[in-house]
Amino acid sequence: MNTKNVIFTLDSYKQLHHVMYPEGTERVYSYLEARPGSEYPYTVFFGLQYILKEWLEGVALTREMINEAEPVMREHFKFNGDVWSREKWDYIVDVHSGRLPVKICAVAEGSKVPIGNVLMTIVNTDPKCWWLTNALETVLQQVWYSITVCTRSHSIVSLLRSAFRKTVDDNLQWLADFYLHDFGARGVSCMEQAGIGGMAHLVNSKGTDTDMAILYAMKYYNACIDGLAYSVPASEHSIATALGEENEFEVTKRLVRLFPKGILSVVSDSYDIRHAVKTYCVDNELSDAILKRDGKFVIRPDSSRFPGDTPADQILWIAETLESRWGVTINSKGYKVLHPSFGIIYGDGLREGDIRAAVSKLLDNNFTASTCVFGQGGGLLQMVNRDTCRFAFKASAQQRNGIWHDIYKKPTDTTKISKKGKLKLVYDDQNGGALATVPETDPRPDQLVTVFEN
Repeated sequence: MNTKNVIFTLDSYKQLHHVMYPEGTERVYSYLEARPGSEYPYTVFFGLQYILKEWLEGVALTREMINEAEPVMREHFKFNGDVWSREKWDYIVDVHSGRLPVKICAVAEGSKVPIGNVLMTIVNTDPKCWWLTNALETVLQQVWYSITVCTRSHSIVSLLRSAFRKTVDDNLQWLADFYLHDFGARGVSCMEQAGIGGMAHLVNSKGTDTDMAILYAMKYYNACIDGLAYSVPASEHSIATALGEENEFEVTKRLVRLFPKGILSVVSDSYDIRHAVKTYCVDNELSDAILKRDGKFVIRPDSSRFPGDTPADQILWIAETLESRWGVTINSKGYKVLHPSFGIIYGDGLREGDIRAAVSKLLDNNFTASTCVFGQGGGLLQMVNRDTCRFAFKASAQQRNGIWHDIYKKPTDTTKISKKGKLKLVYDDQNGGALATVPETDPRPDQLVTVFEN
């Protein structure tokens, strides 16, 4: 079977909705928003273009797809009788050559939009396909994932950039683009998720070890590889432990010889991070080789030192240990900078709060924000869901017998009250130029632009 079949992108119950709308229904108009109660006060819109290109662009439906789906759907619903119909799908092939008769408008990708505003709208363009608008909800609303990852990444990178402006020399501000590094590929459910979430992070940062993100960005967004994404040589436990505990630092010496220039990240807690850091801080063959490198030797702990040891505490301990042995310099902002031969990266189970706490602790102890790079895996690409930013896709207007009707839901949970009518997203000069959702009749320019039509 062909797993890329648009018929199977529907929730099962939507297969039967064509008979449930009122008589005379001609058009259904729906919208996407992140509702109040979101973890963030805004979202960064990203990822719709991937969905459009992967599922909706061009000939999205063929007779073969319908033939393939028919026996599956009839069996799927057989306990309710002969309720599944292929005619609605055949109509799209016969009349539209398999191209989907809908119009989708959306805010520009990369836009930062306050919670509670319309992000995207969709309406059918053929009155005989009124059912298609909300049939596509299931696949379109999957944009929640890329938006949420992009928003989380934006929030953390914004924190880092703010800390850099305060504590890092002006000529080094560009480094902030590399201080949130994506370690998430192994922690997601599939390579598709790695590609989607990974490229959402690349909207904000240039640091990643998720190679699928590079491929997806180039394929679905025509991204240029120049300036897109970067990584560095880095060891892992399979390398650090290869010769046993007694030869851990022989392995490290070999790595230093193999990579005499640039950044080298070395996992340092295969046995005891405290012992490793202290070893780096005494006069020996290894420390001498580190100091002679033309680049930065980055210490990477991958676990806590003891129960209750927080990332913030461990990062500060490493920084202070390096300071006590190799000294620091004071930059133009008055903050301490580690010896140029040493750096720190921390990436063990980090959540956004851990990163915020670590940055605060470094600054409170007068270390520059460039002291530690943060690697985030599951906390960036996996530990999100549709309710992180409370995404909802709702119908707000329907045309019946040539007349448009506003519709909306109004449950007792007031955070779930939906918008009514056809909508615009505009800049509101009376509210400091913030984006605001208004009726379609508003004269101000609409920030929702057509991104897909038929």
